[in-house]
Amino acid sequence: MNKQIKTKLMAMAIGLVYLWFGALKFVPNLSPAEDLAKNTIHHLTFGLIPDNVSIILLAIWEVGLGFLLVFGFLRRQAVILGLVHMVCTFTPLFFFPNDVFGEEPLSLTLVGQYIIKNLIIIVAFLSIYEKKEVVQKAHAQTTVQKQSSHWILAGKNLFKKA
Repeated sequence: MNKQIKTKLMAMAIGLVYLWFGALKFVPNLSPAEDLAKNTIHHLTFGLIPDNVSIILLAIWEVGLGFLLVFGFLRRQAVILGLVHMVCTFTPLFFFPNDVFGEEPLSLTLVGQYIIKNLIIIVAFLSIYEKKEVVQKAHAQTTVQKQSSHWILAGKNLFKKA
């Protein structure tokens, strides 16, 4: 399968997950991650944003990101926003370790498993990230064209003198 098609499919799959998980947060008590998200945002913002507002803002962020990824708009920016979101999802490891880690060494609670699985999404984001190669290629082509036209002009001037 073509790499470009695989990249689009991966972006669409991540986008669907974001759409689904984000949409659940619009309805109170429907998302299993609602309390974790509210508590985390409360800690990150030092309680400056009310919990009922923060969950709606998060839902808007996730659904918006989902739309961008599913429909392929602003992919570079969407990936950056997604990576920022993913970094924030790891903060409960530090804020709420009792909710994340089980009694046994290296064991995770369901919340911990929910967080750790985001490693896969991070790697997927990194794999679909589009560099600005188009601009770099265009710049390289104009540089080559300028250099070659410089040599052509130098050659013409040499023949004029002869």
